[in-house]
Amino acid sequence: MDRNRRARNPEPCPHFQRGRCTYGERCRFSHEIPLSSKARPQVSTSRKNRREEQGPGEDRLREWKRLLGPAHSTSRSSYSSTVRNQQTCDRFFTLALELMEGDVGASQETVKLMAQDDGLAFLRDLIDRQIPHVTDKSTKVHLWLNQVRPMFQLLTHTRVVDSNVLEQQVAAICNFIQGIGCRRMRSLFDFVLALLNDWSTLRTAEGDEDGMSACQLSLSVLAIMIDCNTNNIVDDNYNQIVEHFGHFVQEASGSSEDYSKLQAQKYLQYLQRRLGIGDALNEVEPRKKIPVARTEFVLQKDLPGRLSAQGPRHDNDHADICDIEILPTHDEITSKRNEYLPTNDPSLFHRPGIRGRLDREFRLLREDTVGQLRDAVGVQLEAMRDPTRKRDRGNGNTVRTYEYEQAAVVDVDFDKNRGMDLLIQFRQPESKKTVQQRQDWWENSKRLQPGGLVCIIAENGAVLFCVVADSTIVIDGSKGKMEGGGDDGESSKRRSLANDDKFAYAHLNLAETRPMNIGQALRWFRDIGPNQRRCLVEFPGILLPSFQHTLVALQRMSKRSDVPFDDLLAPTEPKYDLGVEVVDPPNYTTKPGFSFNLTSLTGDDTALQHSFRTPLDPLILASHSLLDPTQSSALLNTLSRKLALIQGPPGTGKSFTGEKIIKALLANKRQARLGPILCVCYTNHALDQLLVHLKREKVKIIRIGSRSKAEELESLNLRLVAQTAERTKAEKHLLWELASARDYIVTSMTRSIQDLAACQTLRILRNYLSEFHPSPHAALFGGEQDEDGWQEARGKPGQLFYQWLHGGLRDKSPRDIGHLLKTDLWSTTNSERQRLHQYWLREIRDPLITSIINDYKRYENAKEQLQKVSRDVDLRCLHQSDVVGVTTTGLARNLDLLQKLRCKVMLCEEAGEVLEAHTLTALLPSVEHAILIGDHQQLRPQIANYDLQSTNPRGAQYSLDVSLFERLINPPNDTDPRLQYDTLETQRRMHPSVSELIRSTLYPSLDDGGAVSRYPEVSGMKKRLFWMHHESPEDQASQLDPITTSRTNTFEVEMTVSLVQHLVRQGSYGPDDIAVITPYLGQLLLLRREMGKMFEISVGERDMEEIEALDADKLADDNVAFQPTKSLAIKQTLLKSIRLATVDNFQGEEAKVVVISLVRSNEANKCGFLSTSNRINVLLSRAQHGMFLIGNANTYRPVEMWAKVLEILEKNGNVGRELELQCPRHPDKPLLVSKADDFLRVAPEGGCILPCDRRLPCGHSCVNRCHHENLHNAVMCLEPCPRPKKGCQHPCKRACGEPCKLKCDEQLRDLDITLACGHKIYSAVCWQAQDPSTIVCKQIVEKAVPGCGHTVEVFCHTDVGADSYRCGKMCLDPQPCGHSCNSPCYQCKQRKDGIIVNTNHGICKQKCGRNYTTCRHVCSQTCHGEAACPLCPAPCEVQCVHSRCSKKCHEPCVPCAEQSCGSCCPHAECTMPCAAPCDWVPCSKRCEKILSCGHRCPSVCGEICPDAKFCQMCCSEAIKSVMVDFIMGMQYHEIDLDEDPCIFPNCGHFTTKANMDGIMDMKAHYEMSTDDNPTAITNVSQPFSMDEVKVCPTCRGSLRNIARYGRIVRRAMLDEATKKFVAWSMTEYSQLAIGLLDIQEGISKIPHPYPRPLPQNTKPAKLKLSTGRLKQLQLICDWVGVGRYDKAFKFWHRLNNYMGQVRREEQPLQRVDDFVQHAARQRKIKGTFDFDETRIQHKGHIQACSLSLKCDIIIISDFMELREKLLGVRPELKLDFSQQMKDCETLVDRAHATMHPRQEAEAHVYFAQFCAFNRALILAENSSKGDPDQNTDELKEQASSHLIAAREIVGNHSSQTEGLMAEIESAEKMLRDGVFYSSVSADEMRAVYKAMAREFSGTGHWYTCENGHPFTVGECGMPMQTARCPECGAPVGGSDHRPVEGVQRADDIEGLAHEVARMGIN
Repeated sequence: MDRNRRARNPEPCPHFQRGRCTYGERCRFSHEIPLSSKARPQVSTSRKNRREEQGPGEDRLREWKRLLGPAHSTSRSSYSSTVRNQQTCDRFFTLALELMEGDVGASQETVKLMAQDDGLAFLRDLIDRQIPHVTDKSTKVHLWLNQVRPMFQLLTHTRVVDSNVLEQQVAAICNFIQGIGCRRMRSLFDFVLALLNDWSTLRTAEGDEDGMSACQLSLSVLAIMIDCNTNNIVDDNYNQIVEHFGHFVQEASGSSEDYSKLQAQKYLQYLQRRLGIGDALNEVEPRKKIPVARTEFVLQKDLPGRLSAQGPRHDNDHADICDIEILPTHDEITSKRNEYLPTNDPSLFHRPGIRGRLDREFRLLREDTVGQLRDAVGVQLEAMRDPTRKRDRGNGNTVRTYEYEQAAVVDVDFDKNRGMDLLIQFRQPESKKTVQQRQDWWENSKRLQPGGLVCIIAENGAVLFCVVADSTIVIDGSKGKMEGGGDDGESSKRRSLANDDKFAYAHLNLAETRPMNIGQALRWFRDIGPNQRRCLVEFPGILLPSFQHTLVALQRMSKRSDVPFDDLLAPTEPKYDLGVEVVDPPNYTTKPGFSFNLTSLTGDDTALQHSFRTPLDPLILASHSLLDPTQSSALLNTLSRKLALIQGPPGTGKSFTGEKIIKALLANKRQARLGPILCVCYTNHALDQLLVHLKREKVKIIRIGSRSKAEELESLNLRLVAQTAERTKAEKHLLWELASARDYIVTSMTRSIQDLAACQTLRILRNYLSEFHPSPHAALFGGEQDEDGWQEARGKPGQLFYQWLHGGLRDKSPRDIGHLLKTDLWSTTNSERQRLHQYWLREIRDPLITSIINDYKRYENAKEQLQKVSRDVDLRCLHQSDVVGVTTTGLARNLDLLQKLRCKVMLCEEAGEVLEAHTLTALLPSVEHAILIGDHQQLRPQIANYDLQSTNPRGAQYSLDVSLFERLINPPNDTDPRLQYDTLETQRRMHPSVSELIRSTLYPSLDDGGAVSRYPEVSGMKKRLFWMHHESPEDQASQLDPITTSRTNTFEVEMTVSLVQHLVRQGSYGPDDIAVITPYLGQLLLLRREMGKMFEISVGERDMEEIEALDADKLADDNVAFQPTKSLAIKQTLLKSIRLATVDNFQGEEAKVVVISLVRSNEANKCGFLSTSNRINVLLSRAQHGMFLIGNANTYRPVEMWAKVLEILEKNGNVGRELELQCPRHPDKPLLVSKADDFLRVAPEGGCILPCDRRLPCGHSCVNRCHHENLHNAVMCLEPCPRPKKGCQHPCKRACGEPCKLKCDEQLRDLDITLACGHKIYSAVCWQAQDPSTIVCKQIVEKAVPGCGHTVEVFCHTDVGADSYRCGKMCLDPQPCGHSCNSPCYQCKQRKDGIIVNTNHGICKQKCGRNYTTCRHVCSQTCHGEAACPLCPAPCEVQCVHSRCSKKCHEPCVPCAEQSCGSCCPHAECTMPCAAPCDWVPCSKRCEKILSCGHRCPSVCGEICPDAKFCQMCCSEAIKSVMVDFIMGMQYHEIDLDEDPCIFPNCGHFTTKANMDGIMDMKAHYEMSTDDNPTAITNVSQPFSMDEVKVCPTCRGSLRNIARYGRIVRRAMLDEATKKFVAWSMTEYSQLAIGLLDIQEGISKIPHPYPRPLPQNTKPAKLKLSTGRLKQLQLICDWVGVGRYDKAFKFWHRLNNYMGQVRREEQPLQRVDDFVQHAARQRKIKGTFDFDETRIQHKGHIQACSLSLKCDIIIISDFMELREKLLGVRPELKLDFSQQMKDCETLVDRAHATMHPRQEAEAHVYFAQFCAFNRALILAENSSKGDPDQNTDELKEQASSHLIAAREIVGNHSSQTEGLMAEIESAEKMLRDGVFYSSVSADEMRAVYKAMAREFSGTGHWYTCENGHPFTVGECGMPMQTARCPECGAPVGGSDHRPVEGVQRADDIEGLAHEVARMGIN
């Protein structure tokens, strides 16, 4: 029995109560949670502490994951995923709701998991299992409280609803709840409705007695669900559910829960509006014809779109504004019908209610902005079509434009952030000759500024609106190439506006990225067909964002119709009650017991409370605060009205009142749950002012938008604040995914654009015809092939095609394209050929354009998602602020973000100046309290179209310039609602005499408060208020700019400038105290120009105490005596001394003194702008102390308000033709001025004409005219200085106004002063003569510096023993590099007390100076220690009689290919080619030629005769006495030239033939006669057979020009060229090897391409290749795509080029041998040229072959890694690597034969890797077919054998094969496991290649190993330790500077080359 009871009522589980039960569902105890415990088990203290340490959010998240199931839990125990009891479900939903209040990342992860299958299973269990089976009421309540309500609260939580990251998850949950056919949704909400119907009988949560809170929550969920799917608005299930909820809300009229009911009504209205849109769709769809019953409505106004009786006006005329494109279309531009413009009568709207109001504002705002563009483009289009037609400027509303002819799209680029970039070329608008002139013109004209709106218009009517991109530049500042640009000069420079003299270039971005616009731009980029004339039209000053975002926002609002206060803004039914509409309180204030705590407003901390139920008396608030009674009343009424209006006349403190309202709201923010307050202003300036004031009140603000000029707000910009915020893991991951997807799309699009750029080339056309039209291809290109296997035609490429294209008859009209495609090409006419050609080009181009358009759609979607996710951080930052400030334009731009912010309060400053469209966009759906502060009697909103203005009789029906603020106060129609508003009535700005002007005309109840009546008089003026009347006419139209409507008046400019100059000279006003206002911009520019030229003296703002302190320091330093200070006066332009503005830009500002230039003065008495009371009001209410108007009173008197103003002024005597000034010192002297010159006559310096009677600070009298104290203090006294000098009687030579020098500097002479050092001086200045100890001795003496010991010459007074003395002698200490230190001693050595305590010579900066072994140069680089010298960079000096080498010195020279040799004489000649050693026997006779002096030549036969100055008979004595026979010691005049003629080298020295032959060791090369003359060649010329080569015995100069020694010298030149070839090829190889490593690393870092099918139009980048290695690589490249291997392909071609350079045929010895063999075949030669074949260098070519194979492997390995990922979406690719394997085997054989073990081992490894590639491909192919493996075992065996051979080579030659073992292991892994990536360290291989390069560093000594491999060692000449050949491993080293046996010093290389260098052979 007990057991049964326990089964029915089990005891509570103790483990579960402590927080965790490991038994789960198997537990025999109860896991029931009592209702009183709120579904939360008790947690033990220890467990609780442990949770707190770990973080409660993480602990709850882990528990919640365990509820989901094993897949999401790290714990071994979990709840069952199939059977869930009620307790588990309760905990699931309640815990999920708790997680919403914790960590942001945890809350995001919770929702993401809930949207997956395991989470949705709980929803399914609730709706499909639990709800249908619930019967009793207690279970219903339990389900509501523990599952349904938490779920609803989670879905409506701000973190969920506002998150862009969770949008997809929320939609998934809502769609799941909805279910198929809304089955689940009906079940869930029927349950809720049934619960609500029984609510009064249920025991539910406290505080919701009537169920209204539950109803409100349910409706909020329905609102979210209906927006998740557009189809929901037409689903009848939603209609039925909303209807039931509507009945419940309506019947709950007696509810005490007013707040919840209001919120429920709000959601209900929104749902009804959304469903109403659906109903409208159902009704409109079948309606195709307007009923006849509406005839009378149509007669009144032609409706839009299909509602029009005549049908739509154009393709952009729609009844629904959501269908209207923002920018005009071509059809709209050319339409002749007027646009549909709604009037201000709501009864005539074609849509009722708020949608009709939004429709009106959208259409009128678009007409005001876009309409101007439409008309301007239409005018330009007509002018292009008919150039002879005179252009009509229309009605004056057409916007100003600039036109640029010959516009063309010349390039297209794509940026991942900015999108498509079009480079536009057009004709330079100005014919400026120089680049500087063009630059100045573009910069000064301010044309084509970034962000400006432009339009490209084609002659055929096509239009494309664009925006000038930020990349547009005026001039390219780079002096050479672009950043990373090419080598060609033109393309390397960025195209700009001013660089080219004929064309200008600008970058544009599309204004609207619609597919049609993108296609249009790309078709213009690659135009086909006849050239169309195009024009670029600029709309200066128009910025697209200024209206685009607002128009788009209005469209979105119209679609959703969720505008708050729509019953007040646009009631659906007319109001016939003419009274004032009572405005209800804000919803948040209707909560029971809510009241505003206003203590924060009081100055004495008085506790004040206010609510709409118990309002506070305004007088009580005024008595305890700084607010006056009207301000207090306005504040209290504002807090009690959901839509509050406050009118603030000028100076009444609108901003002050607004700040106090914000302060009161923030004090109650937490209680009312307001969230941030949204502060909106129309201008950035007004917004900055408001936010700065709030910041100073310690309000936490954030500003949206980057155009703030207030430094205080810089750090509060949302962009900067968000940069420091942390993102969640989910956000980071999603951002990375979206960015990767975007980058992939951008890469694909960039390649498509590149293909589009090349689509019209002959190669692409040939490929296209070959693939799609074989017959035309065979007819036009059949005989041509390219370098990859195409047969070359005899003529130019494409010659046959061009012959066909330009041929054919020209007298027939073309047939259609279908017929032409089947016709013989050569029988077509010329026009038919052109049609065919254009058809082919379009077939190539159009698929590319379609692909780009599709990619662009995907790019914009990815970019939009990326921006939305990135803005989640912005939203969190905004939530933490108190006030969010934004302009109306910024609000429209950030509408998505701000709608998620859910602000309840919106405050708009200067609401009377804001267009209703802008104000409506600020009314976010969440706003419950809107506060509009402004003054409708001041400036109205500014619009451009005069036909829409309320002051225009034609525009009064539209009244676009009437703000929402004004419309609600003064509705235009009696049936419109008139709302309550408050007016502030106490002004604190203007003197009563000034305020009287607006009090008597506009504000009869305006009071003067504060101290305005005690304002001082205006300095320098007799009266503070005066109208100076004149009748000077305004400037004529001929004097004005013809493109402007502005006005100027030269007389008033002069008069205003003079008056302002007079006021500034008074010295009483700072830069912000005087303002000059004018209604016209033209007048403003003239005033600015004139005032900018004038300089005035004014008071500075620096503190006088700081100035005196600074001046005192300066005086002491400059030897200036201190004098009493006078007031500081500074010089600055008159413009900087005042404020200058137009009327419209000065609203909200004020100044002490205002000077007004009214401008207009004409006989027609037209006053223009100032005819409206609004502008007059602003103009007359800016002044505080005084105001002066300059204008023609007769012109303004016809205006009613001006007449009243003039009447008031005349009554007080404040109007006249003369303005009366007042001298501050002589106030009774009359000073009258009527023109500008009068100021100079009566008050030239701001006072009067009398002399100044004030004394200067020095005591002298002022000689100037009467002036103000400032000017007086600026006067410098020019009288002689009377102040005496101290210690002498010399007078001061300065003027009295200048400060005296502290010390007398009179120069004294004839002195005799002995100094302490013993030296005497005879001249000194006076103050030094008074105290000789101050004289510094400057006698030069020698002193020894302690420590370093250097002797220096210094002045006598210099203490060289001081630690501070710096010894300037050269250090000369030896350094480790071998150089002596050339730095100054003080830089190297630190002395202390005469001892060197630290020595640091730093890095040696001298030139290296080492001799190169390949030439006669020395290393000129800065000393580099033991590091190898770079190769010689000097130009090569090798030359012969035919030519000279053009390469660098370190590069191998190309031997001269000429067949003739210059060595010859009448008796013998050389028959060898020029480059080979001579084969003649030099003649030893004396030359028989005659010099110019008439005597016989003294040289040897066959040599070039010397200058006549060397004639032995008539030369100078100096030449005769030159020693020419070193053996016998004989001079030139003693030599018998017939017996022993002389040799004359180019160096200018000479010696006898016998001496020179001995020096050149002729006996070693020739058989000699008894008299030592050569008679025959002794042996064949062998390479490296010479021990040394001699040079000029005197100067060691070159003997290259001596033909006698041609055999010896040319042999040396060949050996030097061979050595250069060896060094150069090794250096080039190392650079290529390192470059290949960079390529390998670069490919590995490129992200893997996104797996998607290849575009259908993808074609190979090249034509079909012949079989070979390159074909396989090209197939891989095309298959992978996205340019992954572009750099690798370029490198592959570079390797091939190097391979050609190091072939055997390119080596010097082989070239010369070829020349000799050719000469032997052509003619008979005497000599031979034999050389050892082993001297040919094979190493370079073998290394190049190895690198080329390695490059193949890098590409193929990467392909094999990507293959598996891409194979599912791309076709199978068949590859063949047999050619690579053959090349590997060839490389093995060559490397083995030439003893190069490293390359031999590499070839073995590469062969194995290609086997692995082939094997993997075969296995994959066979597995897909199900066939058994074929040939794979054979490939594996081959690879294994090659790897074994490689291992053996590496084991035997470990030093030569460093780093290859890792390659072998990688190849084995590739063969074994199919892993195709290399694990070899790139850094390790770089070190190996750099070590190889150092083997031939250019300096050191050359050796060859026993196998003939050359190498170099250090400077000494012999190796110091035994080593091995770096090539083959043979011993190459030694010890004690002796080589090992078998190793010989390469004297044949090194010695010969070194001596060649010394000979200067060149």
